[in-house]
Amino acid sequence: RQRQMCIRDSYDPDRDQLEKEIIRYALYYQLPMLGICRGAQLLNVVLGGSLHQNIGHFYTEETGNVRSILPRKTIELDNSSQLHRILQARECRVNALHNQSINELGDDIMVSAVEPSGVVQAIEKRCHPFCLGVQWHPEYMPQSKTQQGLFRALAQSAGERAQAGDPPG
Repeated sequence: RQRQMCIRDSYDPDRDQLEKEIIRYALYYQLPMLGICRGAQLLNVVLGGSLHQNIGHFYTEETGNVRSILPRKTIELDNSSQLHRILQARECRVNALHNQSINELGDDIMVSAVEPSGVVQAIEKRCHPFCLGVQWHPEYMPQSKTQQGLFRALAQSAGERAQAGDPPG
């Protein structure tokens, strides 16, 4: 009960509104975007999708929901996804710190990675130059060449857009 009160008390509708506007702006101008954890969830919601408010039902006593800053979950990437092309891997190890996950997909969103339990671990927007959402925290794994690839790809996409001379707004 105490934990639930803390979560509810920390809810900030102004933050939600601001971040949703930033996502809408980036989508409208097709700016490169990488949503991490909450960012992936919010991207999906902005595009009309929904969330599982608690992912406990995906796990059994045997499998359990591993929560760790260390890469202790293995996920499978969709071979046709941009994420697969970036990470150049069929599987990868990720960390997990979340209690929520994507349920119904938003408009023009595809699942690009899942864990064996069925929890969506990554999404991307079709027909967008670079719009990815990952459920894990790659910023907590700077030693991982695989995870560094996400940030390299984001920076490359932003650089290409800047060189094209196509400023937003």
